[in-house]
Amino acid sequence: MKKIISLLLVVLMTLSIITPAASAVDAEVYEKRPIIYIRGNGDPIYTEDGRALPAGLDAIFGSNGEDSVTKEELIETTANILLPFLAEGMLMDKWDNYAKAIYDEFSPLFEEMTLDENGDPRFGTVVSPEAMWDSYYRAGINFGANGAAFDVYNYSFCYDYRLSPYDHVDRLHEYIQTVMATTGYSEVCLAAKCMGGSLLNAYLDRYGELGHVKRVIYSDVLSNGHSLISDCFSGKITFNDAYTQLYVKQLEYCGETGEGNGLVLSQLAFEITNRTVDLFTQTGMIDRLFGSVENLYNKLYQALVPALIMATGLGTMPNYWVSVYEDDMDTALNLIFGKEESESRAKYAALIEKIQYYREHVSSDLEGFYKRISEDYKIEVGVVARYGFLNIPIVEHYDELNDGLVGLQDASFGATCATPLTTLTDEYIAGRISENADNAIRISPDKQVDASTCYFPDTTWIIKNSHHDDKPEILRYIANYYLSYSDVKVNTNSRGLSQFLVEDKTSSKGHTVNMTVENCGGFEWLDTYVEEPTIQSRLMSLFKWLKSIFELITKLFRDKISF
Repeated sequence: MKKIISLLLVVLMTLSIITPAASAVDAEVYEKRPIIYIRGNGDPIYTEDGRALPAGLDAIFGSNGEDSVTKEELIETTANILLPFLAEGMLMDKWDNYAKAIYDEFSPLFEEMTLDENGDPRFGTVVSPEAMWDSYYRAGINFGANGAAFDVYNYSFCYDYRLSPYDHVDRLHEYIQTVMATTGYSEVCLAAKCMGGSLLNAYLDRYGELGHVKRVIYSDVLSNGHSLISDCFSGKITFNDAYTQLYVKQLEYCGETGEGNGLVLSQLAFEITNRTVDLFTQTGMIDRLFGSVENLYNKLYQALVPALIMATGLGTMPNYWVSVYEDDMDTALNLIFGKEESESRAKYAALIEKIQYYREHVSSDLEGFYKRISEDYKIEVGVVARYGFLNIPIVEHYDELNDGLVGLQDASFGATCATPLTTLTDEYIAGRISENADNAIRISPDKQVDASTCYFPDTTWIIKNSHHDDKPEILRYIANYYLSYSDVKVNTNSRGLSQFLVEDKTSSKGHTVNMTVENCGGFEWLDTYVEEPTIQSRLMSLFKWLKSIFELITKLFRDKISF
């Protein structure tokens, strides 16, 4: 009898140990709600007469009649225009004319995409009418009829990504009401990708308290800040030869795999800058006048960047200003629009007001905003972020873990990260574990990421070796899974997903698996770099930076970024 009682006690104790984990998984119940997707950069922009605007300079070259110009002709012409102004800047330390020449040469190429001084479209430009029609047509279809599950791609909200996120929130609210009426549900889930995060935030700020939104998921969003945009807008420049060499290797790798291929405009900027600076480098004039290439870069930066940002229209688009860090905002406003009492600042007063509105309601206190929507509005929040690529090595955040476009710390809502060439120290990891034993599972197997400091550590998935432009099925899978099931957590879920995943580049299908110590390695081009700085590598830094700026602009003008 004692043996039987002892055996029963062992069974009961065993059950008491495994029951919490089992119940957590069993609590994962399918909850059917329509899902509305807010894509990264909306859809192509069209003119009033129905003409699609060109992506970058693609439509300027080619067979466009007698007025057509070749790339070589444009490079030669622009270089010849800039050369005397560059000389004036170097000899007299006067850069206003150089900046004006840059603006005058490039602004006509982006004129139709640029917003006006109020942050409104010019020339009647609108988001693709076809995409808009399809968006509303699909809103009238019940994709969940006859027992079917809703998918993240069923309902896709179409919008002009250039505008202030608040310009769209009322129409998004009407769209949600339409979908709820079509499907018969009183709640929806929302998914946002890349630039769509700012629209999601603006909507939740204005309408989140109504209770129509049950869950949201953010994927690789720029709405918590974007180091490249913030550093460029606020004038933060630095140099690192080691990362420059690595970045060149990364570009070579990306070109081979189709990720982030160089575009016509990127090549144009590279060649023009090369031809205008090369003469002074060869003659040694830079060293005689400035003492170093770095000093010239700082002068060039102050003249070049604001001119490029405004010439391409980027500075006129409120949705890009969302990505400027709060600490950088005042500096950026002064650099791009001029001092507060200047004529330029007065000219763009209405646009600046739109920029400040989002700042006051969301970005001035991001942590407080997310607490409001999760704690006060009871909206459940999921996050997906990626890393494994380098940032541009000429901005202050050159050494952040990055997905090729967005920094991991920003996209993950606050993860603590090492640099691409380091790991978190053993002392740091031990300290985090001693503070709370549960933190042990928040350290990535490669020891580069601590997810315990994220705003939503229980519902944040992080994928390594996955580029921002990649569209692995795992992103769609996580989005559908999290938005459709209750009580989904990274450490207790019925699908076996761990918090840290890794994309297996050796697989032809880009298969994504749980990260382990054995499979957590990075790309080979991260293992070696040139340690000795050279003038050539410093010049390459500037050229690659310019290339990437234009690549970012044309990418966001061109690509439909999705899960």
